[in-house]
Amino acid sequence: MKRLSIILITVMLFVAAGLKAQVNLMPNFVLTQVFEDEKSIWPTFTEGVVHYAADVMYIYGEVYVAPEMPDSANHTRPTFRSSYLMPIYSQYKKNQGKINPRFDDEMYLFLNIKYDPKKTYDKIWEQLTPYHEMLTYRVGPKWHEGKLKVIFVGNAPMRTFQQERVCFVAAQGTIADLDKNYDNKVMPLIGIDFENDIEWNGVGKMPFEEYKDFKDIVLRAHKQDKKVRVYNLPDDESVWEVMYTAGVDMISGKSAEKFQDFIEDKK
Repeated sequence: MKRLSIILITVMLFVAAGLKAQVNLMPNFVLTQVFEDEKSIWPTFTEGVVHYAADVMYIYGEVYVAPEMPDSANHTRPTFRSSYLMPIYSQYKKNQGKINPRFDDEMYLFLNIKYDPKKTYDKIWEQLTPYHEMLTYRVGPKWHEGKLKVIFVGNAPMRTFQQERVCFVAAQGTIADLDKNYDNKVMPLIGIDFENDIEWNGVGKMPFEEYKDFKDIVLRAHKQDKKVRVYNLPDDESVWEVMYTAGVDMISGKSAEKFQDFIEDKK
């Protein structure tokens, strides 16, 4: 009897340790960490990250993860397919239809197009096709709801998105796009560039009038059933607090660990 009790206590301690080690999911965080190789994304799958953003560029028939044009044709930049698409699909198959086993909603993958949006879109369309089962995409007027929504940021070919019979991606809009009221399937969110769209530099308190105007933008987007993402902002908890309080849906940052601490304090 004593031995059985010891075994039960040991099992309970292991279970408790496992639960404690399980990190919080961060559905309101978009990781903008620059991945330098094809293996970099793998550790982030267990760090509570569910949304990602990457700079991509079409170069000589391939889409690479690159913030700027490489200096040489012999560069070693990872491809979009190898560093994002294939690992994410591997998780989807491993977890039987979920990219993260604890996350039931859509994962967002933001692609910031740095060069030649039309060729980039055409190549990405070609590469996404074999993985369509996990994607949110449109065929004619009908949408297939998947687990991964690919979002083009900047220079999105909106006419192509709207007119193409099969469309695998959607667009991140700007504040000006709120006046155009695009369909929230084609444009599911509005992006706010902290560096260019907000006068406050993150030091001290955000002026009340600016905060009020900022919150009104968030409310306008929400009335159109669009999410709001703020990007190019400092990895600073005081800035995140303002965004969080104003109702921003997604906050971009380079440090998943730091944002995890921020969210932990909200519990």
